[in-house]
Amino acid sequence: MEGAFPECAVQGVVLRHEGEHGLFADLSLYGHAGCFLENCKATDKFEAEGAGVCARACAAVEGCTHWSFGQQYGSKKCFLRTSDAGRRVLAHWVSGTKTCGPAPLPPGFVAHGVATCAAMKSCDAGKSVECPDVAAAINTWIFAIDHLKRAFKGRVDADTWGHIERIGKESANFRAQLTAEYRPSDKDFPRVVYNNRLIFNHLEEVLAAQPRAAVSQEDASLPNPLRFGRLCGKTSCYEL
Repeated sequence: MEGAFPECAVQGVVLRHEGEHGLFADLSLYGHAGCFLENCKATDKFEAEGAGVCARACAAVEGCTHWSFGQQYGSKKCFLRTSDAGRRVLAHWVSGTKTCGPAPLPPGFVAHGVATCAAMKSCDAGKSVECPDVAAAINTWIFAIDHLKRAFKGRVDADTWGHIERIGKESANFRAQLTAEYRPSDKDFPRVVYNNRLIFNHLEEVLAAQPRAAVSQEDASLPNPLRFGRLCGKTSCYEL
């Protein structure tokens, strides 16, 4: 498997789980359907639009060494694997190693691009006609904060890192509160978003100076905010 993506991938090959080669992880930012037992937070597979999404997921998830993409039961599926020991010949499937994928997206570029996309800015004032889906909005913020952490871990002072960690926890807690069994509520949305924006604005100058990447609406491997300038879905950032 050599060369650039997608040429580096092997056609006509699927990497099966076979009871031991699947990598089970939280893949909810990449997939929202077709997961193991319908739980995308502990799965080795998910539905994907293209092989690029599958390759990006493998590149981002610790322990993944290989990926497979193809048709299963009428749906396009991505499999993440810990080895290629389950290698089998199967038409209409394509497989690659962890390093076989689209050009990596610099985490600082992703964090900045997601936080400043038009759909995110329309949610700064809270829930409204312009921002009706707070579940999608907070999921998008969590995606941005995750990449902010990747960009700045070990590169900022303890106080700044503490603020980044705090907004990550507050955003996750708010998302959990939205679907809580006891008194689910979205009343904290304006406060959580305000704090998130405050930290991103504080880091605006250094974020804007991060290495950049070319993006296109034709690139199905990009998350919604970078591809279309719109929010992630309620679960996955690739929900169309």
